[in-house]
Amino acid sequence: MIGRELTRLLVRALVAVVIVCQRPALSHDQGSLIEKGAPRRQMYLRIDDFSLTDHLGNAFSFRTLREKVVLAGFIYTTCPDVCPLITASMRLVQEGLRPDERKSVHLLSITTDPEIDTPEVLKSYAQRYKADFSNWSFLTGDLPSLSGVWKAFGVKVQRKARGLVSHTTLTALIDKQGVMRFAYYGTSPDSKMILRDIRGLLSAR
Repeated sequence: MIGRELTRLLVRALVAVVIVCQRPALSHDQGSLIEKGAPRRQMYLRIDDFSLTDHLGNAFSFRTLREKVVLAGFIYTTCPDVCPLITASMRLVQEGLRPDERKSVHLLSITTDPEIDTPEVLKSYAQRYKADFSNWSFLTGDLPSLSGVWKAFGVKVQRKARGLVSHTTLTALIDKQGVMRFAYYGTSPDSKMILRDIRGLLSAR
């Protein structure tokens, strides 16, 4: 009996090892992928103006969003794991905004892979998620410009291969004065929590 039970345990362990070994490589640290919700951290970090290019190929300047609350996420379109979850959470936030709130809130998705993410690619990606472009911009640019933005937000980016990038899984909430007030780290930021924080910033004087 002991021998049979030991054999069963060994077989189960072997199967588990095989399953783990057969999993595809992930573009982000696996530790962050098992979190059920993104940790929320209060911040006070001023974000200076920056210029990039939006999904329509138009010049974008961050200063045009002053007096609006801004939700910014960092993604890339070929990401196989985390970025789709971040984008889906931001879409839930957009859907949860009341019509009057949408006028005072803007969403930004900023690429971490400018090599692939042209304006056309970003537009196609956004359309797959049914993003409403009326208050959501998808941004790209040259590497020096983007590197400055990543640094300003504290986002680390490491290119592993073409179309495969490791980066900090940050979604940031910025107040009407251009100050980052909340940072949500992890795979799937809680859209209800973000909506509460947005409404708090909207009501602040």
